[in-house]
Amino acid sequence: MFSSEQENSSKPVKYGELIVLGCNGSLPGGDRGRRRSRFSLFQRPTANGVKPSTTHTCSPQAAKVISKNSQHSVSYTLSWSEMVVVEYTDDNETDMFQIGRSTETPIDIVVTETAGGRHGNSPMRPLQSTVSRFACRIVCDRTPPYTARVYAAGFDCSRNIFLGEKAAKWRTFDGQMDGLTTNGVLLMQPTRGSKPAVWREISVCGNVFTLRDTTSPQDRGKQVKDEAPVLLDGSLIDLCGVTLLWRSVEGLSRSPTAGHLEALRLRLNAARPQCPVLLSTLAFPSLDGPRPRRPWVYLTCGHVHGYHQWQGRGIAYKQQSSAETEKRETEREGGRDRGETEIERETESGGEKEEQMEGIENEPIKEGREEKTVKRGREAGRDRGERGGETERSIEEEAEAIRGERECPLCRSRGPYVPLTLGRVSDVYVDAESPSHAFVPCGHVCSERTAEHWSKTPLKRGTNVFHPACPFCLGQLKRDRPYVRLIFQGPLD
Repeated sequence: MFSSEQENSSKPVKYGELIVLGCNGSLPGGDRGRRRSRFSLFQRPTANGVKPSTTHTCSPQAAKVISKNSQHSVSYTLSWSEMVVVEYTDDNETDMFQIGRSTETPIDIVVTETAGGRHGNSPMRPLQSTVSRFACRIVCDRTPPYTARVYAAGFDCSRNIFLGEKAAKWRTFDGQMDGLTTNGVLLMQPTRGSKPAVWREISVCGNVFTLRDTTSPQDRGKQVKDEAPVLLDGSLIDLCGVTLLWRSVEGLSRSPTAGHLEALRLRLNAARPQCPVLLSTLAFPSLDGPRPRRPWVYLTCGHVHGYHQWQGRGIAYKQQSSAETEKRETEREGGRDRGETEIERETESGGEKEEQMEGIENEPIKEGREEKTVKRGREAGRDRGERGGETERSIEEEAEAIRGERECPLCRSRGPYVPLTLGRVSDVYVDAESPSHAFVPCGHVCSERTAEHWSKTPLKRGTNVFHPACPFCLGQLKRDRPYVRLIFQGPLD
């Protein structure tokens, strides 16, 4: 059972929240039903937890008979002729929530890959999913202190978890079975004191292990007996394609709310930051508002500007000082298109070209599709200075600015020039201070302590590579300078 606070007027016991990193507040297709960017876990009306009961060692045929009953079970394939089936019985003291890619009924929380390095509103999705259909399950105690634990794998429609012959599995010292899923379920607890945060792998039975060697995925890591799969405020769960952040009720009470972030946005805009080049007032847009005055930043120095076309000196300027740039500058002159410029040049040398162009201009045009095509071409040439053309060019120029480097007009430092976007997921903030820093190179804005926290938190990228990433878009951060302090210019008055 999960929903937002608005949908729970009776206020049942709340265990905590799960936030999907990399979405910046909403999924590409919007939050609908069980597929959301944020989940609140509440106590169920009736307990649905399960716990291990009876263990059977039998043939595959007998295992099918055992798995078909109404009880939950976990099947371990040891060989083609031997299987171990562990039956589970009802546990009235716990609630179970299942997470996975499948949209079938047993899954409470449906998750899919978040495209690292792209913004949360990107429509692009990977062609092949790496998130398991039944990835993991979270079990919460129904009595205080309402402890939550994570376990690898989830029960399917037949109430069974099946580990094939190639899956990593073993017998424990007390004779019980345990195993790991193919893609793995990783857990990282928040940093406590000087102890660095490390990723661990969680087994089907909830035991904690060091990470497996990618060259031998059937071999488990070393068991860490002094650690438990308990979810603490700030714990991260990686499901091989999607990363979830767990926030406890106590932690949420100390975190800023969405309303507080909106108040900070309005406070920033009330300060009326100025663009030093265009001398125009900048403003961070609302979630659905227009973005004509959106702030941009030079990531090398942190100076905030509005979007402008000033390239600066050096290599970038020399590259733009070619015939191609002259053509672009001519097209920006409103009604002075290339044809009119060539006529003026030829007029100075004798006027022959002007007569030719006038003859072409007055020449009758053939009827039909060709006539319409030529007319459209002439109208486009006359209307280059209109709003439509300006909008199209501004989009192309913004894309070019993101790809290349710019020189800051204030300090002459060179570096990426990107638009600023406020981080809108309040649960990833570690304090309620004003947004003052931006991640490099994506440009998402948050508080200083939040930027420092996530710049030291390695997130999984690929099979077994970990790098600090922006929590709002999962774009990999720059190693030597993961974030930059923003320098705003105040109003002249």
